[in-house]
Formats: sequence, C-alpha cells, structure tokens
Amino acid sequence: MLRLAGSVMVIAGCIGFAAGICRERNQRLRLLVQIRAVYETMKYYIAYQKATIPEALMHLSEKEQEPFGEAFEAVYRGIYEGSENLPAIWREQMERALSGTPLKEQEKKLLYDFPRCLGFMEEGAQALALDGLIREAGLQIEQMEKQRQEKNRMIMSLGAAGGVLLSILLL
Repeated sequence: MLRLAGSVMVIAGCIGFAAGICRERNQRLRLLVQIRAVYETMKYYIAYQKATIPEALMHLSEKEQEPFGEAFEAVYRGIYEGSENLPAIWREQMERALSGTPLKEQEKKLLYDFPRCLGFMEEGAQALALDGLIREAGLQIEQMEKQRQEKNRMIMSLGAAGGVLLSILLL
C-alpha cells in the first residue's frame, strides 16, 4: 500500500514539475505581450500626444503593472533629478525589474534596446523607431504562440511518462 502511495506521489510530482515548466513558458509569453503593449502605449504618447519620453514614462508608471510600473517611475525620477542619463538608468531599472522573470536574454534585449531609438529629436522619428521594437516583439510573440500548445502538450506527456518510469524504477 505504501509503495502504491509513493508511486502516485512520484507521478504527481513529475506532472507538477512539468506543469511548472509550462506555467513559466506561459508567463514568458504574457510578459512579451506586456512589453509590446508598453511600446505601443509609449508610441501613442510620443506620436499623438506629443509627450516627451519622461512624460510618457510617467503615464506608463501610473498604468503599468508589475514588473514595469515601479521601474518606469524610477527612470522618470532619475531623469528629472538629473542624476543619470537615460540609457544608464533605463538599463539599471530594467535589469532590476526583469531579474525575477523567466524571460530569456534575447527577450530581455527588447527592453534593453529602447534607448537606442531615442537618437532622433523629432517625435515622428522616435515613433517610427519604436515600430521596429514593436515588430520584433510581435515576431517573438507569434513564434511562441505557434509552439505553445505543441510544446506544452509534449512537456506534460514527458512529465507523466517520466513519473511513471521513475515510479517503476523505484518499485
């Protein structure tokens, strides 16, 4: 009886581990969608409301959820205090905000690259530069969505099969 209970617990543990991996992949996708929405909102503030980058960040800090809201506010305060330049404070705050997220380095680079599109003084050119980041985020989202169901199904199957195999080996 104890062996059966142990086997069920091993299988359940392996399935739970696989579910955790799937949840992490879904969280990555959710964060990528959030990054794209941030850039689209920033583009709106810059192109249509003629807001400066710090003003757009102030509006974003009020609207955005974790992990970006506090980071945008810190960048806004850092720019107006004049203590640091935008690329330095942006990188520092984004690294802090993304430190506990499951995003891969290539996906984090989407946020790290934002200051490079600010070399233009005119808001139309800044908005067009943001389009490149929006397009890049969209491509990564599209790629992850195509593979999501298939990979999640495979991960769950491997987790269950691994649990059964492990429980057989331990009997």
